[in-house]
Amino acid sequence: MSSVAEKKKIISDFIRQCNDYADGQVRKYQARLEQAGAMDALDIETKIYNWRVYKAFNIYTIEELKTDELDSWFT
Repeated sequence: MSSVAEKKKIISDFIRQCNDYADGQVRKYQARLEQAGAMDALDIETKIYNWRVYKAFNIYTIEELKTDELDSWFT
């Protein structure tokens, strides 16, 4: 079975891929925002905000995985 460090690396790598996807979603919605009418702009801004919050949470998680705080989850 994989070591704790290997498991944490696999998860961190996956979360980084999720962040790349989130960046793409933000770019997509920013492009839509530039062309959106007033009625749609707030909804699009909310989606952009949500993707940015998701990415921030993921970054926090990656930082936690660098410590031993969550190691018990992997044993």
